[in-house]
Order: sequence, then structure tokens, then C-alpha cells
Amino acid sequence: MRRSLRRALFVIMSSALVGGVAQANDNASGKGEMLADAKQYLAKIAGDKGIGPREAATASETETANYIYDVLLSFGYQVERQEFTVSFKKGAEKKTSQNIIAYKPGRSGKSLVLGAHYDSINAKAGSHGVIDNGASVAVMLSLAKHLSTQPKSEDGIVFIAFGAEEVGLRGSRHFVNKLTTEEQQSFVGMINMDTIVGGDKLYIHSAHNKPYNCQGVPNNYRFDTSLRDELLKVSKEVFGDDGYQLHPDYAGYPAGETGNWSDHAPFACAGMPVAYLEATNFSIVGKDGNDGYSQSIHPKLWSCINEEKLSACDAKSEKKWGQIWHTGADQLNFLNGLFPERINQQMDKSLQLLSAYFE
Repeated sequence: MRRSLRRALFVIMSSALVGGVAQANDNASGKGEMLADAKQYLAKIAGDKGIGPREAATASETETANYIYDVLLSFGYQVERQEFTVSFKKGAEKKTSQNIIAYKPGRSGKSLVLGAHYDSINAKAGSHGVIDNGASVAVMLSLAKHLSTQPKSEDGIVFIAFGAEEVGLRGSRHFVNKLTTEEQQSFVGMINMDTIVGGDKLYIHSAHNKPYNCQGVPNNYRFDTSLRDELLKVSKEVFGDDGYQLHPDYAGYPAGETGNWSDHAPFACAGMPVAYLEATNFSIVGKDGNDGYSQSIHPKLWSCINEEKLSACDAKSEKKWGQIWHTGADQLNFLNGLFPERINQQMDKSLQLLSAYFE
């Protein structure tokens, strides 16, 4: 009797162990597929043989919008185009850009926005918009694919690819301005992904404690760190001390707070908690101080860097200032040569963080 019981217990425990290993392998395989998908989307959007530069209200921006629309539609989502006009100078011809929006309903009737702009800028300088902001869009698409197979969560997710961010946050401002009061109240927050790869360090920001200039959008400004802090908690659980962090306290930028230069700003102005994922390096004393605009200490991104002071050898003669975005350095082949595996590793971290958060 005892021998039979031991044999039965052995079979049960062995089956559980095998099942657990199989589940772990399935999870690892799923996460690997997410990165592989993100790499594919990034190559199409911003790779050397992909669409490349996607300046606001151009044919290539429209091509990118169509691609994003088709990809999201293929996952089974309800997808919407939200067009708006863009005028670059007073009296100039009005052109068209668009937001691409996909909906994953939840159980509560509430939703959280996950957004990333898909346009780029400064094609004349050679920028292909890899870090700014093709990688963020690639991660969003990969995450949308993964979550399309998952059960409904408590809150829904609204995936938004914003157009014309680089010319005044036009897409995110248009989206917020079109919300009814009821729709605004249905959102529990907004996660913004902008330049999530390339920089030396990974950060999560909240809005600034000093209200943004909310001209042109509803002004119900809210300083709320709750969403940022939730994501930091998840990062700690997933990565330990090797994950995302708050930037230190610097003049004009209290620890973990950021300015109004990306698509989170209109949502903060509308009274929503925001969190902003970014890869940069606030420790660098850049052209205008510790503001995160200098992304890396890599010497090839500087005319001359004083690595002890983390600043230019000579501010007056410095031309590069450790910047990747909006420059000719923002090309996939160049970045992969400069930082072998950094782009992939940082995309993977954002995928792990966000999938853990949404699941």
C-alpha cells in the first residue's frame, strides 16, 4: 500500500515538474518571439532597407501609418484612423497626418493608453528615426500581438501610434482634444514610449510637479506619480536592480520627473496619471545641463568628452553632445555597430516590463 502510494506521488510530482518546465519553456519561447517580432517591425519601419525617415505629413509618414494599421488589424483588433491637419507656417498649405488607434476592451469599462509616435525628423541630417521613435512603435506592435491572445484584463488597453509628434505633439494633442468628458474619465492613465532604446540608462518618468504649459489642450493638469511607481515596482520584481530607475534630482528636474516635450504631456494636462519610458543619461552635463538630452558617453557621439566630468572637453567647440536622436547617428546599422546588442536588449527589457505589467 505504502509502495503504491509512493509510486503514485512520484508520478504526480514528476508530471508537475515536467509541466512546470514545459510552461517555463513556453513562456521563454513566447518572450523570445516578442523580441523577434519587434526586430522585424523595427527593420520595416526604420531599417536601412525599410521605410526609413518618416517626417510629419509626408508620403513616408502615411506609408508607415498604413503599415501600422494593417499590422494591428491582422491581430484582430478594432482599428481606427484619426486624421488631423498640420500646417507648418501661418498661412501655409494644410497637410494631413493621422493617429492609428487599436482597442483591446477590458472588464471594467476603463482603459489605459499605451502610446508611441511613429514620425521622425531631420532626414537631411541622415536620421532614420530608429531610437526616435521606430523602436517604441516596434515594441508596441509586438506587445499588441502578444496581448491579442491573452484573456481580458480588468482595464482595457488603447494602443495609439501618434502622427506628427516632432512638430508640436500634434497627434497626441488632437487625440486629447477630441475626447468627451466621459471618455476622459474612462482612462486610468497613459504610458508613453519615446526613445526607449539607445541611451546609456533606462528611466521611467512622471510628469513634472510644476504644471506644463497646456495651451491648446484641456487644462486640468495633474501631477501624479502612481503609474510611474507601479511600473517601477514591476521593474524591480522582473529585473531586480538591473532594470528601470528614476533619474537623480537635478536643477529644474526633480528626481523621476520630466518635461513636456513628448506625447505624455497632453494627457497630463487632461488630468491623467502618466508614465514615460526613456533611454538616455541624465548624469551627463549636456549643452543645457542635466536634462537628458545627451544620451550617451560613447566617445564616437562626442567631438571630445571628459569622462571624469561627464561633459564636453570644451563646451564652445563641442558639436555632437552625445546625442543620437535627430542626427545621422540614428540609423540601425550604425547603432548596432556602436552598441552591439544594446538596441535588442533594451527593446527586450521594455517588452518584459510591459508584458508583466499588463498580464
